[in-house]
Amino acid sequence: MSCGKTITINSSLQCVDWSDRSQLIAAGSSDKYVRLFDPRGQSGTIVHSTLQGHDLWVSCVTWSPNSDVELVSGSYDGRSLLWDIRSPKSYLALISTHEDKVLCCDWSHGKLLSGGSDSKLHITKM
Repeated sequence: MSCGKTITINSSLQCVDWSDRSQLIAAGSSDKYVRLFDPRGQSGTIVHSTLQGHDLWVSCVTWSPNSDVELVSGSYDGRSLLWDIRSPKSYLALISTHEDKVLCCDWSHGKLLSGGSDSKLHITKM
């Protein structure tokens, strides 16, 4: 199987998630940003927008299963942030804080789950 398209950025990618609803890809990177890519673009850059709110590496991203504009990101700064992609310069809410790095996150059945290197699992009803 061959790769149909390759997207290159200037920092290492830590995580990715595809939105069936918006057809965008969210990608977290070591430069502390979440980038949204539109793979349907044919020429030039396909970066849709850049979400800025974390202080350290972004380790996880997950799209809302019920919205095409909401996603959550987790970071080595210990925070999970809720975003509305229509407002990329400011997150909507601080969802949870860990005492150390957030390593994983998932959004399912009306709950946001985040796990960290502090050995804690946070379950937040959304």
